Amino acid sequence: MKKILLMAVAALFVGQSGAMATAVPAPQDEEHVEAFKKERRIYLWDVTISMVGATKDATCPKASKRTAPDYAYNQGFPNYNSKKDIFNDTRAKLIKMIYETQVESTEIIVLPFRNGIVGEIKGDASVEGKAKLKKAIMEWNDLQAGGTFTATCLKEAVNKFFTKDKINRIFLLTDGEPSNDENAKLLAYLRDWKGVKETKGTSSYLVYVMLTDEAFNQDLVDISNGSDGDILVTEEFENPVWISINKYTSIHVRDFFDGKISSDGKGYIEIPYSYVQGNTIPQNSLFRCVVEENDYLKIDSSIAVTLSDGIFKIPFQLVTSFEECLANLPQDSNFKIKARLVKDSASNKNIDITGGNVFEIALVVKSEPRVKISWTIK
Repeated sequence: MKKILLMAVAALFVGQSGAMATAVPAPQDEEHVEAFKKERRIYLWDVTISMVGATKDATCPKASKRTAPDYAYNQGFPNYNSKKDIFNDTRAKLIKMIYETQVESTEIIVLPFRNGIVGEIKGDASVEGKAKLKKAIMEWNDLQAGGTFTATCLKEAVNKFFTKDKINRIFLLTDGEPSNDENAKLLAYLRDWKGVKETKGTSSYLVYVMLTDEAFNQDLVDISNGSDGDILVTEEFENPVWISINKYTSIHVRDFFDGKISSDGKGYIEIPYSYVQGNTIPQNSLFRCVVEENDYLKIDSSIAVTLSDGIFKIPFQLVTSFEECLANLPQDSNFKIKARLVKDSASNKNIDITGGNVFEIALVVKSEPRVKISWTIK
């Protein structure tokens, strides 16, 4: 299924000095109405006892007993690792993320979990709703021993709260690897995220926040890189930046070979983007463009794409002459080539393209205008 976001129809310019291109209107489908849906944000919050640094590891020095929770070390976790005591910091950052949510109608659900989901904290992003959520989160102190059943709890949250009438974003906050066979279940579930979107609606997204080094999983990173923006894996515990890109542009082939634009068939494709969430892209962000195999258009995927003022600027080259294009391309209709923007995972841990990173480039060959002259003899 093509993934298309509603965007303003824009005039694009392609060429070394500003070559003209035309945006093709996107067809109507389910994703076209995403911009009109209200958002539901779900925070799946790991509250296993390891979040306060409680451990069975005898090499860790035993600290004075915490006052909250005062029972932590009576449950078979007699030692303390201060470096892994991230409960208060995680809670503070969770509240900060909620307070940074700008649209008041956004529904917010916080789900503490360990070997199951052990609570529900609900509200919205209004001033009153945020205050209610903050109070409930600050009062939460039920950390218990138990496994980290990540896959089980993620599936439960998705099945219960994802609906087709909302933009569903779930944030998974965890400090360690899933217990037992939960890791294999999690990877299998995320590899089939397309199935989630098919049953729960196309506007379904996951942000996996790795709170510690133990939570890092290269398989998850690889799944994220191949998810077309549906899954974001990040170590940055803050609101991600989501952008959407225009899905269509066109290159008028004749203009590149008749001297109007370029005599060598070289130019730039400029793809507009707009912010879905957030207002700045990290300065070190890198993107590249990969084009499907074809006989007409070449894009060097090793060259970084330039970002400037809401535009991805992608260098390209037409690899055949105008005569060959004229002979082989359909005239007065579009020959479409698929391309995709690929983010550099090292520099873009907290940014993603919502609704997919694929777009189409239409090569257009129009007939030369002709003047028809007719006369009659009286």
